[in-house]
Amino acid sequence: MEFVAATLLSTILLCLGMAGSIETGYRTGKRRLEKHPESKAEGAGAVESSVFGILGLILAFTFTGALARYEFRVRLVLKEANAIGTAYLRLDLLPENDRNKLRPLYKEYLQSRINVFENYENRQLSDSYFSQGLKLQGQIWEIANASVLKDKNPGVITLVLSSTNEVIDVANERLQATRTHPPIVVYVLLFALGFASAFLVGQSMSTNQKEPLLYMVIFCVTISAITFVILDLENPRLGLLKINVGDKVLVETLESMK
Repeated sequence: MEFVAATLLSTILLCLGMAGSIETGYRTGKRRLEKHPESKAEGAGAVESSVFGILGLILAFTFTGALARYEFRVRLVLKEANAIGTAYLRLDLLPENDRNKLRPLYKEYLQSRINVFENYENRQLSDSYFSQGLKLQGQIWEIANASVLKDKNPGVITLVLSSTNEVIDVANERLQATRTHPPIVVYVLLFALGFASAFLVGQSMSTNQKEPLLYMVIFCVTISAITFVILDLENPRLGLLKINVGDKVLVETLESMK
C-alpha cells in the first residue's frame, strides 16, 4: 500500500500543481488584457497546439507502453506455468530413481516462484524466495543433466534439457520484466508538460469574466487520473491493478503435479 499511497500523492500534487498553473495563467492573462485590452498574443494558438499535441503524444505513448508491458507480464506467468508443467511431464523419460528426486524439487521450485510474487511488496522476503528458486534451479539442472547423460539418448537429452533450460530462461524473463520501466525523464517531462499546458489553459480562459471552474476541474482531474493509471500499470505487483489473478495458473499447475 505504500506504493499506492505514494502514487496517489504524486498525482494529487500534479492535479493541484496544474490547478495552480491554470490560476497563474488566468491571472497573467487578465493583467495583460487590463494593460493592453486590444492586444493579441501573436502565435499563441500555435504554441498551445504544439504543447497540447506533445502532451497528448506523451500520454498516449506512455499509456500504451505501460499497458503493453502489463499484458506482457501476464503472458509471462502463463509461459512459466507451461514451461514448468512441460518439464515436469518430461521427467517420465528419466530413470525412476532420478525422476523421484526431481519431482519434489520441481514442486518446491514452483512453490518458491509463487511465493516470490505473492510477497512482492515485502522485498526482503520476496528476494529470499527468489534466492531459494535459484538454488533449486541449480539442483534440478545438475540432476537432470547427470541423468540424461547416463543413457546418452539424443532424444531424451534434447527433450529434458531443453524444457529444463526453458524453465530457467522464463524465470529470468520475468525478473527482467519487473525491472523494465520508462526512464524517469519521461515522467518528469509528463509533469512539466502538464503544468505548461495548464498555464496555457489559464491564459485562454482569461477572456472570461469568471474562471470556468468546472472545465478547470475536468482538465486537471483527467490528466492526473491518466497519470495515476500509467504509474499503476507500470507496477502491477504493487499497485491497484494487480496481476495476481494470472498467478492462479501457477497454483493450478502446482495442484496438478502428482
